[in-house]
Amino acid sequence: MYSEPGAEQGPVAVSEGAGKHLDEAARAVASAHPSAGPILQLLQTRVDRALECDTPDLLIGTLAAVAAQRPAMESAGLKTHAFRELRQGLGSASARRKAWTWTRICASRPEAEARELACALLDTFWRDHRKEVERIALNLARDEDREVRLYAASTIARIIRSSFRANVRYLRAWSRHADPSVRRQVIIATVAVADEEHPEWARLLLDMLEPHLSDRDPYIRRNLGPFALGQGMLRVYPQETLDRLEKWLQSDNEIVRWNVAMAFTAPIGALALERGLEILRLLAADPRRFVWGAAALAIKNLATLRPRRVRPVLRQWMKDPALRVAVSTALNASVR
Repeated sequence: MYSEPGAEQGPVAVSEGAGKHLDEAARAVASAHPSAGPILQLLQTRVDRALECDTPDLLIGTLAAVAAQRPAMESAGLKTHAFRELRQGLGSASARRKAWTWTRICASRPEAEARELACALLDTFWRDHRKEVERIALNLARDEDREVRLYAASTIARIIRSSFRANVRYLRAWSRHADPSVRRQVIIATVAVADEEHPEWARLLLDMLEPHLSDRDPYIRRNLGPFALGQGMLRVYPQETLDRLEKWLQSDNEIVRWNVAMAFTAPIGALALERGLEILRLLAADPRRFVWGAAALAIKNLATLRPRRVRPVLRQWMKDPALRVAVSTALNASVR
């Protein structure tokens, strides 16, 4: 799988915003790590205590201890469980008033777990405090802590999913934000918004991503081509995304063409093999190393995943001088 330093992708951004049950990660943790069972019970006690005493301090301290002592994936599942339980405890008006106060305070606290808690609650107040929620969410999208930024992307995704038609305009507006950190989290959020049960969302989401294809910010493109397009849109909306990739292929902009090639570095690219190979054949002939290098990486991944289907095609491509460098680079890399 493609990965570069600085690429912001992870389970937080996807699982919380993908319309799935928020406690699935915690259940997986409990089954894979029996010792996590008592911690889940402790977190439940801390959530109840927080609501009862009108302070999240003890819960935040416990979450910080869990993050310091448990593996990252296990810690993420446990935090997800705690935040889900906290959200479920906001049924009364008084509990919501408490939580809204916590959210605003936690958003500026020094502990990363406090800011994550703010992200986990923010979207529940969207209807009542839209402008303030928007301000806090976009500020947290620029947070110095990577995990907090991913939680902010999840918050953005949940806001959009809660009423897609009404809120997608905010996603478009945020995607044009002057700060590239915000634009990056919006791109990550798009993956969490995409839903195969809503094919009608594909065009609007692809429209939203399109202006970023030529963005030269390195963090934007690391999260656009290989992640948002490859692991996200191509997985959920394969036909619509392939149509767009073929359209974008007509651009001569090297950043656009790099993003198109990198979409096929994700494992899901192997499921779009016929059209994907034709797109990569054209990109592999690009004289610019930046472009043909990305195509070579995608070709290498496809050759590794589907060798019997791809390698005979590559042997034919080797006869074309325009393709020989990219193909030989891909073949050499795939046998290491």
